[in-house]
Amino acid sequence: MERPGRRTTVGAAMTTRTAARVLTALLGAAMISATTVTAPGNSLVGPPAATAAPQSCPTPKRYVVTNVPATVSRNVALTFDDGPSPNWTPQVLDVLAAKRVHATFFMLGQNARAYPRLVRRVVREGHTVGNHSQTHPQMTELSTSRQATQMDSATRAISAAVGGGYRPCFFRPPSGDYNNTTVRLARARGMSTVVWSHDTRDWATPLHLSASFQRTIVYRATKPLSRHPDILMHDGSRGNYRQNTVNSLQRIITFYKRRGYHFTNPVGPSLSGCSETPRSPRVHREGW
Repeated sequence: MERPGRRTTVGAAMTTRTAARVLTALLGAAMISATTVTAPGNSLVGPPAATAAPQSCPTPKRYVVTNVPATVSRNVALTFDDGPSPNWTPQVLDVLAAKRVHATFFMLGQNARAYPRLVRRVVREGHTVGNHSQTHPQMTELSTSRQATQMDSATRAISAAVGGGYRPCFFRPPSGDYNNTTVRLARARGMSTVVWSHDTRDWATPLHLSASFQRTIVYRATKPLSRHPDILMHDGSRGNYRQNTVNSLQRIITFYKRRGYHFTNPVGPSLSGCSETPRSPRVHREGW
């Protein structure tokens, strides 16, 4: 015979066990859900983060981009080739941060693989990373398959460094050396082929500080004055001395800022308003 109060006690115990099971189930579901949440780009979880969310590239141009498209009345693209370099890229980034402007870094795959933290820093600070080939060959001297390998190897190195599905949207052929095959291969990979309008020729720098050479860099970056220039500079190279470029950069930025220019990537903030006249790809050689 059941004693008085036992039913109440048993019922309470059953209620307690049921509540515990429900709580356990809820906690388990929460843990499963948490594992499917993607950390934001600035998350401190995992390896040093860049803003590495998968991005969609603008539709690649069918022609070679020289000037920045006229998406606004005045815009300028600051571009740096051959990096990243542990000596010079951080200094370039510091100047850009101090002046609060953005630039595009056309990286060699071999350097992106060697210095992935620098690649991540470039992206994390809001700049664009472009593909500059894996090893800096003359593209027109390569077969179709070797040109493709140069592009694909560099893209893999950049994507691996940044993570999160990042991929370059622009290809700059080394030395501005391209042909129809180069442009076709880049476009098939979602990249516009980009060269430049203003070559500072900083690749010819003396291997020491030179005030006169810095003035020359600034002059070449600003003359002739145009509304939509793409300026070629370097944060890496064979000689790997870029202090004259670093020391010229602030004056170049100040020049364009005072004249009301917007600083954009090589195709501007959007594809609208493009004033370029499409041109047939041609072999083009200049600069390093």
